[in-house]
Amino acid sequence: MGIDVNKKVYLGANYIVSSLGFGTRENMAAIEKYCLGVACLNDNAISSHPFFAGKIDDNRLAAKTRHLVGFTRLEKLFILALENIHKTFSADFADPDVGFVFSTTKGNIDELQKNAVPPNEKLFLFSMAKRVLQFFDVRQDPIVISNACISGVSAIILGQRFIQSGKYKHVVVVGGDLLSRFAVSGFLAFRSVSPSVCRPFNADRDGLSMGEACGALLLTGEHADALKIEICGGAITNDANHISAPSRTGDGLSLAISEALKQSRISANDVGFINAHGTATPFNDEMESKAIHSLGLEAAPLNSLKPYFGHTLGAAGIVETIASAYQLRKGKVFATPGFSQNGVPFPLNISDIHLPIDTRYGLKLASGFGGCNAALIIGKAARNNPAPAPEPANSEINILKKIVIQPDGSGFPNHIRALYKKLDKPNMKFFKMDNLSKLGYIAAEMIFDEIGMEEYEPQKIAVVLANKSASLDTDIKHQQIIDSQSKEGASPAVFVYTLPNIVVGEICIRHKIQGENSFFIRPQYDNFVRQYAESLLYSSVANLVLCGWCELLHDDYIADFELLKLKNR
Repeated sequence: MGIDVNKKVYLGANYIVSSLGFGTRENMAAIEKYCLGVACLNDNAISSHPFFAGKIDDNRLAAKTRHLVGFTRLEKLFILALENIHKTFSADFADPDVGFVFSTTKGNIDELQKNAVPPNEKLFLFSMAKRVLQFFDVRQDPIVISNACISGVSAIILGQRFIQSGKYKHVVVVGGDLLSRFAVSGFLAFRSVSPSVCRPFNADRDGLSMGEACGALLLTGEHADALKIEICGGAITNDANHISAPSRTGDGLSLAISEALKQSRISANDVGFINAHGTATPFNDEMESKAIHSLGLEAAPLNSLKPYFGHTLGAAGIVETIASAYQLRKGKVFATPGFSQNGVPFPLNISDIHLPIDTRYGLKLASGFGGCNAALIIGKAARNNPAPAPEPANSEINILKKIVIQPDGSGFPNHIRALYKKLDKPNMKFFKMDNLSKLGYIAAEMIFDEIGMEEYEPQKIAVVLANKSASLDTDIKHQQIIDSQSKEGASPAVFVYTLPNIVVGEICIRHKIQGENSFFIRPQYDNFVRQYAESLLYSSVANLVLCGWCELLHDDYIADFELLKLKNR
């Protein structure tokens, strides 16, 4: 899949459902009036204690989705958002030139309380996306990405590449996640939830505010269908530091920003405002300030939208990119509510009131568990600085090594321990991992063994994995833990593994890999993962790619990994 970096990709129709309202216009009008969607929530179905979060109005949702019978709450949100994109879309959703990318961290996770073992089909993320598309009579398979809190930005970057490669003429990107007892209990166990509305970057910040939302946007190569906002460039990296804590130096995010600037053919001086991830947790905000300062971006007006929406997980990157495009078109940067005193190592240009800006380019940042980072540049469409034509790549792919791990009859615990012992590479952290991460970790150890990775730049090594069950094996354990508590509680050590991309993070940490990292959900191991890995090589995003299938649920498991490079590199 070759990528034409000079092909422009525009942001078209878009729609937001959040605690602030229904529709992009209603959401932006609320922010213009300094309305906050985060408030004290009393909902025993989600938490036995009051907490601050942004929750969608159930009565309004029910009124708008009466025609949607038999769908889950999240599926209704997806369909509602897509219906509104479809109203203004010039092509048929069923047209093979239209692609669909779904972004979510937990999907229909609320269904797990109803039937934990065996999990019902609604819990499988690909099945959920397929059900949504069937409502529109779309037969082609969706692309589902679950990359922690960078999922939404990752999905937009993916959509841009699909259009630039000619795979699709239009890509609809949709992302969503719900407030649930499953997620809230986990973040409470991490002690990362603020007892009030979150205060990003402020000296007295004390944690995040959670939220639920769904956002959808159209990416198109046709200027006439667009809002004259261009997706200029984006990058995904890993800081190879820790699965639940960001790098203390900000080097992973700094690398993502640098690559996004390079792809956009602009300098840091061209960036007129920054929409930060800005979760209001101590380490995230500190890390972002260091990354921004390292590139000389600290003077650019910056905000966080988390006090308005809450942290909406798989929806955040999409909802906040739509809001960033609105700010760019309107020539203003929204306030960061609650900001009064700088609380990060390097001062940033933050205001608690909306301010005018005059700029062509904006920068959207995202970071997440598993060490993942993403940066996206959007701009007013007027770029006429074509990039040099890339050197033609040798189309022949070299498979450096292939490893398959599958049941041997001894049971997974015995099998994986035997493989670990045989490798003779002690790492006590291995015993703390969940089973999915153990499987991927051992497969990666076997495939990198004797490869000589020192000849490859860490920033040019990518990891692309997929499976069917996401992290359901560990999700069930987490649900059982919180269900068994007489008082609501969760294990942070278990909860952190309830994201499928954590296995990628463990691999990146072990082997100091800082390049692109993505986790896709597919119905089976098909050509998509391999083709995507090859596209990273052809486009020089990576010089070495570990790709494959890493599936584990109960007693069924298989790891099928390949290490790829181009023969002429």
